[in-house]
This record gives sequence, C-alpha cells and structure tokens, in this order.
Amino acid sequence: MQNSKIKKKIITLIGPTACNKTSTAVHLIKKFQISIIGVDSVQIYKRFNIGSAKPPQEILGKYEHHLVDSADPENIFSVKDFYDQAHRLVIQAHSNNRIPMLVGGTMMYFNALFKGLNDIPEGNEAIRNELQQELDTRGVDKLFNDLKKIDPESAKTIKENDKQRIIRALEVFKISGKRISDFKKETTENIFEEFDFINIGIFPSDREILQARIRERIVEMINMGLIKEAQEIIKLKNIPKNHPALNSINYKEAIQVINGELDASELEEKCVISTRQLVKRQITWMRSFNFSKTFDINSAVEIEKYLEEQIF
Repeated sequence: MQNSKIKKKIITLIGPTACNKTSTAVHLIKKFQISIIGVDSVQIYKRFNIGSAKPPQEILGKYEHHLVDSADPENIFSVKDFYDQAHRLVIQAHSNNRIPMLVGGTMMYFNALFKGLNDIPEGNEAIRNELQQELDTRGVDKLFNDLKKIDPESAKTIKENDKQRIIRALEVFKISGKRISDFKKETTENIFEEFDFINIGIFPSDREILQARIRERIVEMINMGLIKEAQEIIKLKNIPKNHPALNSINYKEAIQVINGELDASELEEKCVISTRQLVKRQITWMRSFNFSKTFDINSAVEIEKYLEEQIF
C-alpha cells in the first residue's frame, strides 16, 4: 500500500531586491494564518537596518518576521545556520497551526532549501584570522594564486577579487584537506524534502519601473543616514574584518566613502549600479528554480487569491 501521508506546506515568496516583498508579506499575514521567515543574509543582523532595507520596527513589532534583526553582527550567520534555523521555525509554525512563508531575495539560502547542503565543515576562527592576516599583508592576488594551485576548479567559478569566497575555499581546504569543489559534488540529503513547497516568484516585467524604484530607495537610504549607520557598525569592536555583511551592497559603497576611496557625491550612482548588478544575479538564480506561479511587482491581491485557491 502506498504511503498517503500528506506533506505539510511551505510557501516561499522569492524576488529580486526592491520588488515590494515585505509589503506583500504583510498584506498576506493580515489575511492568512502564516508565519513570516526572512530569507535575507543582511537583514538577519542587528544594526544593519538602513542599508539592508530592513522593515521598520513598527512593522517588525506588529508582524513578527523570524530571522530578521535577530543575529549579532559579531558572529557570521552562515548558510548552514540559516538552513538549520529555518527548519526549526518551519516545524514551530506548523505546530502553531500556521503555514510558514519564507520571504526574501538571498538566493543561496533558497537554493539550500530546495537542494540541501553539502557536509562542508563549519568555519574555524583561528584559520580564518590567519588567512585574513595573509590577505592584509600579501594581498588578494597571492591568496587567489594559492587557490588556483589547490583547487583550480573553484578558482574558475570564483572572481579573483572575491575575498570572502577565496578565504572560505582556502579555509575549507586547511580544515579538512579536501577541496570545496569536491564537497559540492557529493550527494546531499535535504531535510526539507518532507515538505510541499508552494513557490511564488516575483519577476518585474517593466525594468524601467524597477530601475526607478531602485534609485528612489537608494536616495531614501542616503537621506536616512546610510553613511552614519555604516560608521557606527565599523566601530564595533568584535565585528570581523571579513564579515560578509560589510561587503554587501550599500554598506560596501558607504565604507568606501568613509575610507576616502569614493567621493560622497558618487555614492548614489555607485549603489544604484551595484543594486542593478545584484538584481541581474538574483533573476539568473530565480530562473533555475521551479515556481508554482509567478507574478509581477505589486501583485499582493492576485497572490492572495492564488493562495486562497491553493491552500486556504
């Protein structure tokens, strides 16, 4: 006899930056018994507010967003951390008779949910600090050349100035004696296979409207005090130099202004360009995902109707 156990559902709301995902999620939580779980590698951190376009405190206070504004920036929140915590929160939501809805634009996190994670070793602070020191004294070119020797396959997929990923690949090799590219080839088990995913994709049809939204959002961030926020973050004593959030869009450019590497008058344009590039990468990722249904920006009512038919 076939196993007829009905899988519990997970809704995902996936879209590039500046596509009204937060306002759509808030619209839906007013209508349905759902639990919002953030899927954003920068919004997860406390203090990273303006530059990450984190929902304002009045929204977070009224409608709980799990995994938003919850991690201390002194630590690095990894993909594995997200995977494990999201699983715990999904189970918690179901036990409270709510359907978990994972909302965001960090595609690496969504990829982990759909495909599982390899057994790549956790970070080692001593080794990472040693590599960071080598980066500071000998430069990124030296580290990239080391990577080319030990793991030429990874070196082909990592940009030669991507300090974070170069350090991570070298760190994995130093910890395990095994190349990160070999880990990635191994078969993975996925704890999320037991769930039925309703994947909703937001694909902006009018790029000009999206470009205008991006610029409007950047201007607002700068006016709200993006540079001041970045200054306060880099003053934190225990934040690692190689913290990925410091290298994320808007913060990276603001820190360049603080360090005198970028003129303040160029900040808006530089952030706009970086955001456009991010959107392109996000949409490329999204094309590799399987969606139950896709929508344009500002389709909260249509998404509500669709979920009503499918689940509620």
